[in-house]
Amino acid sequence: MNKQMSSALEQGDQTEVILKGADGQAGISITSLELTQLINQFRKEEGNTTDKRHDVLLRDIRSEIQALENANINAHNFVEVSYKDGKGETRPCYSLNKAGVLQMLNKESAVVRFKTTQYIEKLEKENKTLKKDSYMIDDPVERAKAWIKEQEEKKVIELENAKNRKLLEEQEPKVAFANAITASKNSILVRELARLISQNGIKIGERSLYTWLRENGYVEKNSTKATQKAINLKVLELVERINQDKEGNLHTNFTTYVTPKGQAYFIGKFLENREMRV
Repeated sequence: MNKQMSSALEQGDQTEVILKGADGQAGISITSLELTQLINQFRKEEGNTTDKRHDVLLRDIRSEIQALENANINAHNFVEVSYKDGKGETRPCYSLNKAGVLQMLNKESAVVRFKTTQYIEKLEKENKTLKKDSYMIDDPVERAKAWIKEQEEKKVIELENAKNRKLLEEQEPKVAFANAITASKNSILVRELARLISQNGIKIGERSLYTWLRENGYVEKNSTKATQKAINLKVLELVERINQDKEGNLHTNFTTYVTPKGQAYFIGKFLENREMRV
């Protein structure tokens, strides 16, 4: 275990954290296996004896990635890698940067989140000390070169931060949509889809949404029944119900439902073209 690990984690944890770039530019990254160990250690310190399994964390990460991809967001905070287990067999895992780690802590307790964040911040500070700042260089020429390089790096970082802030602002509604869709595993009525769309910034009612669905060939003209096209795409489905009236006559009614795939599909359509407000 390296000295940084020993000082950053006072309880002698055996987790190995990858420190990228001795010049401190790349920050830190940690594997999902290592994050599992950290979570379990801090859970125990809190008095929680339930261990987080690595396969469960992998499932959570994949769900997070899927939600981001559904919203057309690059899940760059997670990189799929691998490791060898005790038997020498190759197993999947993920490498997470600081932002990725913080994303995956959202289901943990306040104590675990705090201690893990505190731990990462300690590593960042110690990682930063590995870089020799320009003012510490004795040679004036080398000091000037180092200072110029530092300023260039600073400008690049500021530009990247500005781009990231703009990207986050643009993608915020997409993330909200993705989270809503990921949480949905059941088919819903068209009125519920309209409500879901409206809650996320694109105002549309049930009647207007039906109009749009008809105009685009997903619902039959002068009807609320899904077209064969929509059924084949598996974005809409028809549920048949047989009712009996007071005179004993049987009547068949059809109700159109939006499948989980359809919810992501139609919301994606509206996100791609936000001016599509009926």
